Amino acid sequence: MKLERRLESFGAEKIFVALFLFFGAIICFMRPPYQLMDEINHLPRVWQISQGIFFSPTMELGEFINGDHRSKKIFTFPNLPADVQSNRVNVAEMPTSLLPDDFITDANRKHYVHAFDAADVKNFLATPLNPEDCDVVLIPNTGVYLPPAYFPQALTAWLGRLLNLTAGEIFYAMGLSGLMFAAACLWLAMKFLPEAKTLIFVLAMTPMFLLEAASTSADCVTFGVCLAATAWLLSLRLSAEKFSRAEIFALIILSAMIACCKSVYGTILLLYFLIPPERVGSLKKFLLTGAALVAVNLLVSIVWTELAVNAAGVELYTNRYLGYMTTDAAAQKVFVAEHPEKFFAAMANSLEYMWSWYLSNFIGSWGFLWNVSLPPMFYLLYTMTLLAFAVTCGVRVRPVERLVLLTAALVSTTAFFLVHYLKWSAVGGDVVNGVQGRYFVPLGLMIFVALSTFKPMPHKNSIALVAGTVSGCVMLAANFYAFY
Repeated sequence: MKLERRLESFGAEKIFVALFLFFGAIICFMRPPYQLMDEINHLPRVWQISQGIFFSPTMELGEFINGDHRSKKIFTFPNLPADVQSNRVNVAEMPTSLLPDDFITDANRKHYVHAFDAADVKNFLATPLNPEDCDVVLIPNTGVYLPPAYFPQALTAWLGRLLNLTAGEIFYAMGLSGLMFAAACLWLAMKFLPEAKTLIFVLAMTPMFLLEAASTSADCVTFGVCLAATAWLLSLRLSAEKFSRAEIFALIILSAMIACCKSVYGTILLLYFLIPPERVGSLKKFLLTGAALVAVNLLVSIVWTELAVNAAGVELYTNRYLGYMTTDAAAQKVFVAEHPEKFFAAMANSLEYMWSWYLSNFIGSWGFLWNVSLPPMFYLLYTMTLLAFAVTCGVRVRPVERLVLLTAALVSTTAFFLVHYLKWSAVGGDVVNGVQGRYFVPLGLMIFVALSTFKPMPHKNSIALVAGTVSGCVMLAANFYAFY
């Protein structure tokens, strides 16, 4: 097949990254601002980090509700219990020019923008920043995120102010910087693990990965770092050459960076133990290095939590703020400690009854409240495509390695189910509320490589190129019909 030979000779990964950037850049401008879940919380956090404010200020929830803030319509608490109004939550100040009324979702009246067109983008690009005209925005969940999780977007926001760019120019530049970071991680992942480059590309071309990459969300860095980290750690097991000091240092930095993204994905570091011990030296040094990597990851998470949450007196943001009185994080902790089997039963129930929702959100759904979905047939066909590339990715995996990969993914899954059982679920509830399919994206490569069984399919690069192109086109079409 001529196309396959040309892709191989030119370098398929170059075409793959170019296609990723092409569709990512289009959706960056085509998607109305703030039409990703929690994006309205991420942007203010990016902005304050770009100003050197790493620890978010706090405010009593009642004070915010009673204040005159235009962003109040985003955060509506019609059933707010009286006992939580004195709770302190994270806030950020940002220019009102970044919060135009046409883009800010009113949680009571509308959930996403209708009749969006190119003129809206043009007007936003022409809107002066006016950094002195600011408003307070509630960031109850993202206010405790570590600054490195927003590095590309925060750096771009700082440069944008330095260059006197408009509000719209800074906003879209932040999305493009996130896309470039994710593209760099995609390139590294395919270079680290070339036998799985088609699988890596097809995973990165899911609409969910593309949408989050080309945004101001922390998921951009999280998805990219976890993808590259998984590929690198898997590649390290294929050599017997002794580690250099630079490689050991890079492993330590990686451990800290994963903690900065989201600590629940620290289980990716378990892949270190697939590396031949002789690469480190003795078995003792190998085990001590592994323990040090895990310790660094945990230490970063614990220290940041102590400084940004406990020392600041910030209360855990839960469903109770929205009036769900059956949610009580403290009582839930006690319940789980006394009845751990009930939590695992609730997790199993959620996976059994909500697997189709998790799968569709993993592939792609967006909007302020996931209002935009893709055709059911696309979800089915793209899932089958991912599985086909997984079982034929060509990565040789021994049974023990397969077990480690799946165990690491399961531990991470259990961790984020537990967090949401505490924050968003009724005490002793039979299901876990709040879990989204995109939480599985950083674990995707581990899970799919664990399925590797057969030799690579013929014409794999050409098929991957077609699959990625179709995915990008379906994403753009779904976005157009939802918003335009």
